[in-house]
Amino acid sequence: MKLTTERKPGSILELNITADDAEYQKAIDDAISRQSRNVQIPGFRKGKAPRHMVERFYGGREVFAQDAAEKLMDKLYREALEQEEVNPVGDPELTSMELDPSLVFVVAVPVYPEIELGDYTAVRVDPVDAAVTDEDVEEVITRLIRQQGTWKDVEGRKPIEGDQVTIDYTVHEGEEEFQEPVEDAVWVIGETNLLEQLKERIEELEPGETGEFEIFFEEDDESADPSVRGKQLKYNVTLKGLKERELPELTDELAKEIGDVETVAALREQIFEEIHQGKTGDGRNEVLNKIVEAVGADTTIDLPEAMIEEEIEHQLSHRKQDLQRQGINWDQMVSAGIINEETFKAELRPDATQRLTNTLILQEIARRENIEISDEDVDAEIEKIAGPMPEGDDAEAVERANRMREVYNGDYFRNVLKNDLYERTLTDRIIDIATEGQGAVLNGWVPTESSEESEAASETKPTKSSKMPQDGEGVDWVPGDGGYDIPDGFPIKGNASSKIYHPEESPNYSTTIAEIYFANGEVAEAHGYRLPKTLEKAAAEAGEAAADAVADLIKGDDN
Repeated sequence: MKLTTERKPGSILELNITADDAEYQKAIDDAISRQSRNVQIPGFRKGKAPRHMVERFYGGREVFAQDAAEKLMDKLYREALEQEEVNPVGDPELTSMELDPSLVFVVAVPVYPEIELGDYTAVRVDPVDAAVTDEDVEEVITRLIRQQGTWKDVEGRKPIEGDQVTIDYTVHEGEEEFQEPVEDAVWVIGETNLLEQLKERIEELEPGETGEFEIFFEEDDESADPSVRGKQLKYNVTLKGLKERELPELTDELAKEIGDVETVAALREQIFEEIHQGKTGDGRNEVLNKIVEAVGADTTIDLPEAMIEEEIEHQLSHRKQDLQRQGINWDQMVSAGIINEETFKAELRPDATQRLTNTLILQEIARRENIEISDEDVDAEIEKIAGPMPEGDDAEAVERANRMREVYNGDYFRNVLKNDLYERTLTDRIIDIATEGQGAVLNGWVPTESSEESEAASETKPTKSSKMPQDGEGVDWVPGDGGYDIPDGFPIKGNASSKIYHPEESPNYSTTIAEIYFANGEVAEAHGYRLPKTLEKAAAEAGEAAADAVADLIKGDDN
């Protein structure tokens, strides 16, 4: 075999392969022999006709050359990959082929891109201050109190910020009805996302009054739905009801209801702690993103289309799963014309390309920094997660601790932990370089000794619900298998490395690959797992009007 290679744009490696004449001729002979066994030529017994008669019967040598080439090309292609030490990242494409006088063919192979990495050692980023102010705490408390408020009917005044309004309205374009009439729409002024012009008109009405007005939507108004751009629409709006929110007093009793704590002071401390953890995590992500962005600005990567398409398909799969969990069938939406899959993929392309680029940048930095994780590192992490073995005569606690170590030492769990350690080690190194040893966050949150002791206690505390599975009975958790499918009866997802569990209403539930599945949240907490902070944060920020929609939030970040 004669082989020449040429690298093309788009990280395509072109393999120009010429078969040895002797090998090609043998492949043709073999093709003729295979066919001659089945052919019946007049004057000869089946399979006994001379070769030249078989060739003439089928129309000549070129007929068998095609069959021979198909079998030989696959063999030569694999030999070429091995010789050049090429690992394709997508399917090869046969771009040309000659059968006579020799077998010559060209294969375009998408390969891992060459990376001209920017000087990551020269990037400098300032740490983020994660200090929590009294204002931060008060903002959350105010929001929580508002969520506990009740609505009271009011009359004799117009709506103001924070009021709840009940509206009937119609919309016309000229004399034609533009949309179906809407009755009993409930909105909160300043919280519901309303057209500013519509909000202003509603604020001019008192309960029982009706107002008519027109709104013109500019062609380039990106805040407006495409269906109304460039149109003059006439609104008829009736304010049917008006309510104001009565806020409760912040007492120890309310604090217990809101945060399951005994006093207002304890609630403030709890909120402070959660904000501090959130700011610390967000600050680290912000610094890391700035570093990768700065390195990426001076990095050249010629991404192969195959890798981009694979990432797009990966993201599309996640979106489909998100919708499925909300009871929405993707294929039905496509069939109904609600979604155009090709258009949707095109919209995913920029983000998929950026994600892929960032991943390759981090992988290249890891290679240069010799980031490696040993089995001993994984063993140490398992011991850290599992915690100390319980002392005393509590056989159930000892059994539980042993079974958890069993799960963590399985191949799948060990691989998950190894990947997590790899990512943490790499990002710690990148941050250390860019911040010159200061770290990503100043005044960051660190676990207190009491919180660590509390977590350890919760891991070993025997409870009825945390009974370990034995012989298929009393099972309240099962190990994950690396997929997205949820075992029947085990809807709670757990991450072993972070000790976080995700209920179905968790913002990042659908994008989480669980290392362990629990029957319910109580079981998860009995094993030392906790809720993600983003779940509580999302619920708080959603406000009362959107509280029922928290389960529909779609986030991509893991905790």
